Amino acid sequence: MFTPVAGILPENELGRPSNGGDMLPVARSKAAVPGIPNQFLPHPELASALDDSETARSVVGIAMPLVPQAKIATPKLPPEFVERAGLRAALADAADLVLVCAPAGYGKSLLLADWARSSTDADTAWVSLDRDDNDPRRLWTSVVAAVAGCPSVPSAGRRHTPWTWRPGAQPGFLAELVDALQSLPRPVRLVLDDLHELVDPEALHGIELLMRNRPAGIQLVLSSRFDPPLALPRLRLAGRLWELRADRMRFSGAEAATLLEKSGLCLTPAQVEVLYHRTGGWAAGLRLAALAVAQTPDHDGFLDQFSGNERSVADYLVGEVLSRLPEDTLEFLRVISVSDPIPSTLAAELSGREDAGSLLDGLEHTTSLVAATGPRRDVHRVQELLRTYLLADLHRQGPKREADVHATAARWWAGQDRPIQALDHGVQSRDPALLSDLLHRFAVQLILTGDHGVLRRALASVGVRATAADPWLALTSALTNLEAGELPAAQGDLRHARRYRPARDAADLAVLRAAAEQLGAIPPGEVTPRSAMATDSSELPAVPELEALAHLSRGTARLLERDDPAAARSELEAALTLARRHGFDYLAMQCLVLLSVVAGTAGDFRTMRAASNEALASASDHGWEASAWSAAATMMLAYTALLRAEPADAERLAAEGLALGRWMSLPTLRFGLRAVHGAAAFDRGDRARGLAELQQARSEFGDLPAGREQIASAAMLEFRAALLLGHSAAARTVQGWLADRTGDTAEGLVTRAWVDTAAGRYDHARTIVRPVLDGTSAALLPHTLVEAWLLETTLAVATGERPAARRALRTALAVAEPLDALRPFAQSGRTVRELLVHQHGSFGASEAFADRALAAGSHGGDRPASVLSERELTVLSLLPSLLSLDEIAADLTISVNTIKTHVRSIYTKLGVSSRRTAILTAHEHGLLTNGARPV
Repeated sequence: MFTPVAGILPENELGRPSNGGDMLPVARSKAAVPGIPNQFLPHPELASALDDSETARSVVGIAMPLVPQAKIATPKLPPEFVERAGLRAALADAADLVLVCAPAGYGKSLLLADWARSSTDADTAWVSLDRDDNDPRRLWTSVVAAVAGCPSVPSAGRRHTPWTWRPGAQPGFLAELVDALQSLPRPVRLVLDDLHELVDPEALHGIELLMRNRPAGIQLVLSSRFDPPLALPRLRLAGRLWELRADRMRFSGAEAATLLEKSGLCLTPAQVEVLYHRTGGWAAGLRLAALAVAQTPDHDGFLDQFSGNERSVADYLVGEVLSRLPEDTLEFLRVISVSDPIPSTLAAELSGREDAGSLLDGLEHTTSLVAATGPRRDVHRVQELLRTYLLADLHRQGPKREADVHATAARWWAGQDRPIQALDHGVQSRDPALLSDLLHRFAVQLILTGDHGVLRRALASVGVRATAADPWLALTSALTNLEAGELPAAQGDLRHARRYRPARDAADLAVLRAAAEQLGAIPPGEVTPRSAMATDSSELPAVPELEALAHLSRGTARLLERDDPAAARSELEAALTLARRHGFDYLAMQCLVLLSVVAGTAGDFRTMRAASNEALASASDHGWEASAWSAAATMMLAYTALLRAEPADAERLAAEGLALGRWMSLPTLRFGLRAVHGAAAFDRGDRARGLAELQQARSEFGDLPAGREQIASAAMLEFRAALLLGHSAAARTVQGWLADRTGDTAEGLVTRAWVDTAAGRYDHARTIVRPVLDGTSAALLPHTLVEAWLLETTLAVATGERPAARRALRTALAVAEPLDALRPFAQSGRTVRELLVHQHGSFGASEAFADRALAAGSHGGDRPASVLSERELTVLSLLPSLLSLDEIAADLTISVNTIKTHVRSIYTKLGVSSRRTAILTAHEHGLLTNGARPV
């Protein structure tokens, strides 16, 4: 369909259209606008007067062109169109001069079309511009035809006299057009779509004149891929221009998902996220991706490879974006595409152009192909799909060209002290010498910050042979393999490093060697910890990362030797201080884990728990949850939860640690977590399964090396479980294992005393445990002394020595409280618990902890709460107090006889015969809280 416009065909000698077609009549006069149909003139008498003017009759010019209907029709919305209500609402509130500027494929035209179709406050005159509109007569004929097609423009009184366009007539034409538009009966929104197609100065000047003299009833909407060469700064300054740009035109994640769904794709949220990230919210990229994905059954495989080099995307980019750029600009974009983001100074280095910063700014403002970021806006990002296409295009120029660009980028980033970027480009430069230099410079820093992935890639690029021949690279590889859980590879690296060891290491190499040996979990005896320690700090280079690594090495050595816990803590705290000061976050996590080990060894379980929690928080913040250090912190938290008589938390934490599959190749970690998990299951009531898991953990661990404390801890857990279940043979087995691995220790004496106590040999048991109580037999575990004093409490009661039993119980509470060790009380049996109830009120400063110790043994099973009435539960809650029954009655404002009735009912329902046993039974069934005050 074509819309006939007055004067659009050449006149014949009779003054009629040469094809005799149906033309829109247009008046000819200085007061009328050439090419404007009569219906633009609201007063018919004025139009008639214009037709009779002498000027109109004397005009001889060029015929006006025919306007296709499609050119002035508002675009139809496709089925997959995504409504963008927020942007549409913003447009509804926009000023009367609007610029929508974004690269090709951002959905400018469809957004404006949706707005035009949904708007009721104005008519829309739409003109889709193309290169032919650089001819002003074609441009303004299209504008006139678009406005003429508005429903509110009158159609009566049309003239049939054809009009022509006079060369040089644009200024007068526009003046008359403005006058005519001013008189329209209803506001009109004039949309000039694809304004970037206009490059002719005269055509652009005409648009500027229209902008400058825009009638009050006309909203002018300009849509362009880049800023048109118009007086936009002046309009911005005057507050007359409302702009919508690419940053707001990008689809949100939800809009991207909707578009893909409407395109007929059923993708997972993860797959949608991949496409959204790759396209950066670029609507055309999403649509092209949808078309390509629909043609392949392997969605994940396609998405892994999807880039700007995909055929349909590349064709679109070349045809709609890159073909319009000069070759020197294309070359500039190719070389800067190797870096994302791209600082202006790096762009200048890569391209050799001093005007790189200005060019980037220009590309941002004129094309939106790049976007400025950063506080100074001197760093840019190239649209992701475009960047990947440019990278592929650079590669097509030849591998050497690409490698040289990456090498230049690597050296520039190194000069900025940006190791990750430097090594990434170094890998892609395929220059082993350059990469080796970068590793020597940055490896330690990256180890301490936790950026191990880039180190592994760089080492792989250097090659196994070159790594093995260079002690520095070999030690770097050892540390990265250790952090990846690849122990055999790490030990192989250490062997290579020892093979090339000079008579005296340089200070920096000595530090790296010491750290690798200390953290390498090497078999005992191969290298003694002391020999692997770094040299004195006064000999070290004044480099923060080397100093911090040296402190870590020394602290680890002293922790392994267990000869000076205070010195170990001091070294590790010094390393932690440096780590926090210089942003060595991975080192900080390591220090926190090792400090928690030091605290646990000293019995400071509160500090152990706090340090482990902080280490796990750091691991979570940085994505290091799957590291060995995170697993170790989890194990220690699980163990402290077990000691606090919180078996549910202990079981959960141990299960989380065991779920870190690759780190379960570390035998000590797996053994510790399995032991805690089994003990927690035992404490929660699944006793058979818990003991079986404890036994299996020890059996799988076998005779592998481990610290004596870990051996003693696991043995005490398993031994106690076996003894409580009456499995004497199993108890003897673990007792022998403990003695073989640790020798004569307080833990061994306690296990022997437990056996005698179970057999009723109380006097012999007291004799055995005496060296533990008087300190002549050293304990490996701080809470072993709690176990010993609770055993003494039980034995003293059994032998009728009540005063000694009370003293032993008070001592046990005093020792256990700073350790926060409640589990020994939960495991101690009814004798200790009855004494806790009977002696409550006499524990002084330990009174609150005694409440917790009493509550720790309540299992909540078979609770008779359902058979106690609400009033009985109220009376029960007051029984542990020091109040008499008369005082309880007064407190509840009921008679004492009623209280006595309730108490008798409570005794009957709980199966007890005294107030003291009622309180104890209530605690065991979880019917009394820690705040209760037993008598």
